[in-house]
Amino acid sequence: MIKLFRNIRKKMLNENKTQRYFKYAFGEIILVVIGILIALKINTWNENRKAINEESKILTALQNDFKVSKIRIEDASSIQKRVLDYSKALIEIYENKNDKTYEYFDKHLDSLDFLIGYGTSFYRAEPVTGAYKALISAGKVDLIKNENLRHLLAQFAADLESGFEDHDIAMDLLIILTNEASEFLLKITSNKHRTHLNLNPRKQDTLMVSKKFFNNDSYFGNLYYKLILEKNRYDRQQSMLKQSDSILSLINSELKK
Repeated sequence: MIKLFRNIRKKMLNENKTQRYFKYAFGEIILVVIGILIALKINTWNENRKAINEESKILTALQNDFKVSKIRIEDASSIQKRVLDYSKALIEIYENKNDKTYEYFDKHLDSLDFLIGYGTSFYRAEPVTGAYKALISAGKVDLIKNENLRHLLAQFAADLESGFEDHDIAMDLLIILTNEASEFLLKITSNKHRTHLNLNPRKQDTLMVSKKFFNNDSYFGNLYYKLILEKNRYDRQQSMLKQSDSILSLINSELKK
């Protein structure tokens, strides 16, 4: 094609058709420019198509992660709510102690075992973050066109990073509470647990274990401190659950486009 144009130009020059030559040369330039623009347009279209396909894959991966994360947060929050309720129940018994309370637990020590077991537990959600971390590492966050979605993803990651800084403190409190309850532990362990460990069933305790337990001020001071941490973690997880719903809603909308 280039050789053909060159021959045409040469022929025009040889025939001294300068005016026609310049018109032809100008037209040739226009054709070249149009060809370049078309090529750029096709290249841009191909790049956009690749970006859209890659964004779709990223959104699908994020969608899968957040579906699992939502279930994990819901499950952890449900159990943690029980932990909060039982911790508060123990504290209320401690603050409103009376002889009837002691008599009840002296006859139903299995109930005390149950309350302490749940009341001093530790639960936190473990969201799945593989897709988002991979996205950050690859520097491809901008492939997600929805600005609101990018913001929510960054906020979720930040809350996850800073939301469980109390982990070590909570673990230390659990150790303290366990140590302080150790002198009561065997006496309040339910027969169900004893049977599981091949221990003989416990007979009714006549040492008023419950009364002594509920007069342990140090134990309940630490339990109160733990209750504060658990409530903060529970509230944070509820916030993350709402964020997960919003993120999934936006992802679903983007994938339907």
